[in-house]
Amino acid sequence: MSGWVATDESGRPDWRRPALRVGLEISLVALVAAYLAVHLSSPLVVALIVVGAVVGSAALLFRALDRQAYAWVRYASNRAQESQRKKRRERERRRRRQQQRSETEE
Repeated sequence: MSGWVATDESGRPDWRRPALRVGLEISLVALVAAYLAVHLSSPLVVALIVVGAVVGSAALLFRALDRQAYAWVRYASNRAQESQRKKRRERERRRRRQQQRSETEE
């Protein structure tokens, strides 16, 4: 999966593209495992291929979930920073107004 994260119109991480990509990757792993299992005669090798496919599919799924969770954490962190900046600007404005009022009263 690529390093960039798809977002929707509001800037929030979008889950549809990563879900589609993971679904396609898992189906590719399953198809390759099924193809190999059909053409092999040893039950032990087939079992190893099936276990490998399940583990590989789980690894792909968890990697995608990890990236999606990280994207949401980064989004929430950016939102919190923006909120803090906004509050800080408001405090500065109020402080300046208060200073101007006190200066005009003197």
